[in-house]
Amino acid sequence: MTTYIYARVSTTEQHVQQQADYLAERYSHDEIVTEEFSGKSMERPVFSKLIERLVEGDSLIVKEVSRLGRNTSEVSGLASDLKVRGVRLVVDQLGGIDVTSSSGKLILDVMAACAEMERTTMLERQRVGIERAKAEGRYKGRAPVASELVEMVLTMNSHGVKVPVICKQTGLGRSTVYRLIKQGLGSSRYGAQSSA
Repeated sequence: MTTYIYARVSTTEQHVQQQADYLAERYSHDEIVTEEFSGKSMERPVFSKLIERLVEGDSLIVKEVSRLGRNTSEVSGLASDLKVRGVRLVVDQLGGIDVTSSSGKLILDVMAACAEMERTTMLERQRVGIERAKAEGRYKGRAPVASELVEMVLTMNSHGVKVPVICKQTGLGRSTVYRLIKQGLGSSRYGAQSSA
């Protein structure tokens, strides 16, 4: 039974060792595997070889969902494959839970879907929203929060994800996350929620 830490950055970044060191301080491990390669595709040679090496009883630790890829179906498929093979998949960003467990898989699926959606829409929608608000004289300096990001916050909160983890995943500040959760409490769509 071997525990692997996998750290990846794109070729435009220079902090793969910092990412690896961060995980090494937080988790006991046997081996650290690093790679500099774009996350737009699951076709990463070092990562692919690592996945092939994993056997029943092994564990794989990554810092963020995005280290596994940026396509929801591929990330979900990888988690399912590892579960069938008896390999634990731990994502630090999600509080260090094993995302091959039933509840962990649900959270991973939600997070992967939201992350993929946000990458393609958030910046553009925020830009359009700011421009519209400026044109109408309503811009007060705070960019409107994209509806997909609001959905992501409320969904994570309804599944018991803690506010610091939500902030880390969405890039939103604590006060914004609490405000969105408070606004969402009045909606029966999300039911009872915890703001802890």
